[in-house]
Amino acid sequence: MLPPDRAQTFENAPLDDLLGVLLRQMRRPLAGHGFTISDTEALHLAEARAKGDNPAETSSLLAALAGVVNESLAVLRGFGLTFEQSLDADMAAIGGWQTTAEFLEIANEKSNAELRITLGAALALAFGDAQFKALLTHLAAGSYGDETVIARRMLHFAGEG
Repeated sequence: MLPPDRAQTFENAPLDDLLGVLLRQMRRPLAGHGFTISDTEALHLAEARAKGDNPAETSSLLAALAGVVNESLAVLRGFGLTFEQSLDADMAAIGGWQTTAEFLEIANEKSNAELRITLGAALALAFGDAQFKALLTHLAAGSYGDETVIARRMLHFAGEG
C-alpha cells in the first residue's frame, strides 16, 4: 500500500530506490523499444547509477528511453499540444471526442503520454542524456505533484538543479 503522500516519499526516497521505481514503471514502454529488463535488473541498474557508475546497458537504455519519449511527444502533437501545453490543457478544450467513453480514452492516452515523457526524460537525464532536460526544467518550475518532485530530484542528481 502506498503512503498517503507519495510526493513526500519521492522527495525523500534514496536515489537508487527512486530510480528503481521509475525503471520498473517504464518496463513495458521500454520493452516496446527493444529494451527488456527484469525487476532485479532494474534494481541493479538503479543502484549502479546512483553510485555514479555507467552500467554496460546504458547506451541501449538511453536509446529506448528516447524512443519512448519521442513516441509520447508525437501522441501529444496528435492532439495539437506540446508537452508543456498538455500539462495545463483542460480536457474539455481538446477535441476529438463525442461520447464519455471517447473522452475517457483520450484523457487516458494524454495522461499516459505525459507520464511516459516525465519518467523517460527523468531516467534519460539520470543516465547521462540531457536532450529532454528542458521538459524536466518546466516540470520542476511548476506545481505538477509527483512529476515536479521527480523532475527536481533528477535535475539535482545531474547537477542541473
